[in-house]
Amino acid sequence: MTRRLALFDFDGTLTDRDTMLAFALHCRGPYRFWAGMLWLLPLFVGLRLGAIDRADAKRVFLRHFLRGMDRATLDRAAETFADRIEAWVRPAARDALSRHREQQDDIAIVSASLDLWLTPFAKLHDLRCLCTEAAITERGTFEGDLASPNCNGPEKVRRIRDAFDLEVYDGVTAYGDSSGDREMLALADESFYKPFREARQPRTKRLRTA
Repeated sequence: MTRRLALFDFDGTLTDRDTMLAFALHCRGPYRFWAGMLWLLPLFVGLRLGAIDRADAKRVFLRHFLRGMDRATLDRAAETFADRIEAWVRPAARDALSRHREQQDDIAIVSASLDLWLTPFAKLHDLRCLCTEAAITERGTFEGDLASPNCNGPEKVRRIRDAFDLEVYDGVTAYGDSSGDREMLALADESFYKPFREARQPRTKRLRTA
């Protein structure tokens, strides 16, 4: 029996929006969120110009919006947020997930977003989730720090190789939509860049033999 692995980026690939921004809005409400976005405007400009590291920018963003929230409160927010994510999953992405399930492929989300809000969604759909992990203090609060490297670029490949023995698979399919997915797409035998928005053909690198 052929055994394949399917790897999905989350934000912009499975979903039609950035869930980190949406989770901050969900937790803090529109007034606090938009005031914070205005305050952080220089951060976003620096990020766009390449003057600020993505992981550093993520920490600043998380500290501004979620710092001091206790884990129980975050978990409750994440549970209700998972229902909102459902409406943002691209229809073609949902079809792709169903197709891989029917083929009995192993499936994983590989995302730079945090486990705080991705884990409930992944559990809801029985999906493996490799993502950036939040650091929770001994007091049970989140201060905006990360417990793992930002799961982006080469880190995605490292996490995939740690989680899966790729040699047991007959092939790997990957879906992504940004430069942060480049290494993951290169790892796969069959890769799709910015899929689920229109009909696209895969870029086939090689096929493994059983």
